[in-house]
Amino acid sequence: MKSTAPSSSAPALTRGIAVLRLLGDARARTLEEIARATRWPKSSLLRLCRDLTALGLLGRDEASRAYTARARIVPLHTGGELSGELDAALERLVEATGRTAEWYVPSETGMVIVRRAEPQTAEVRVIARVGFVRAWRGELDAVAALGAAWFRPREHSTAGYWTYVRPGVRGALPVRSAAGKIARARETGFVADEVVNPHSVRRQAGVVIREGRPLGVLALAEHVGPRGRASAPAVRAALENEIRKLSDGGGSAPRGTTVREDRS
Repeated sequence: MKSTAPSSSAPALTRGIAVLRLLGDARARTLEEIARATRWPKSSLLRLCRDLTALGLLGRDEASRAYTARARIVPLHTGGELSGELDAALERLVEATGRTAEWYVPSETGMVIVRRAEPQTAEVRVIARVGFVRAWRGELDAVAALGAAWFRPREHSTAGYWTYVRPGVRGALPVRSAAGKIARARETGFVADEVVNPHSVRRQAGVVIREGRPLGVLALAEHVGPRGRASAPAVRAALENEIRKLSDGGGSAPRGTTVREDRS
C-alpha cells in the first residue's frame, strides 16, 4: 500500500498517527510489514515504533518482533458538547452506585468508550477501557442496542447480532428479535441487560439527548457474579437522574420507564 500521509510541518506526528491507524485493526505486524505498508524507511520507523512503545501506545512481542496497537485512533461524530459536565456525572454515578460508569459516543466502527470512572476500592474491575468499541454488528447488549437505535449508519441491517442466552453462554439472535429490541431502545431510550457476560458483568444504559439531538450513551457496568442477581432499583434511579441532568437543561430523559427485553 502506498503511503497516503500528507505533507506536514510535524512529520513524526503524522507518521505516528498513520502507524496507529494501520495497527488499529488489532493485527500484529513486524517492522518489515509496517515498512511495506507505508513505504517509509525502516530506520525512521524503528525510532518511531520505539517511541510509541515507550509511550505505551504500541506493544512488541519479543519472540515474533511484531508490534500491536495498545491505543486506537477512532474518529468521533458527536459528544464534545458535554465535555465539561461528563466527568462530574461519571464521578457522581460511581459514588452513588459503586459501579463503573461509562460514556459512549458513535464512531465509524461502533460505539466507543471515550470516558469512564470506576470505584477505586472495587475488588473486581470491569475490563472495558477507554477506546473499547462496541461494533455496529455483534453482541447486542444494552449499549449496542441504544447505539443501533440512535446512531447506527443507515446501511447497517439488523442481521448478524447475537446475545447471551444464559450467564456467559452466547446464542444467536434472530433478525426479528434484534429488530424488536432496537425498536424498544428507540422508543424508551433505556436498556438494561438481563443476562451477564462471561466476566459476570452486565450493563444498563440510556441515551443522552440535547436540543433534540442524541449525543451519546451513559452506562453503568456492574459485576454481579455468575448467577446475575437483580440490580438494586437505586442504581437505575441514579443513572436516570444523571441522564436527565445531561439532557436538555436538566429536563426529562427519553420517554419510557419500563424496559422489556426479548432474549429469544
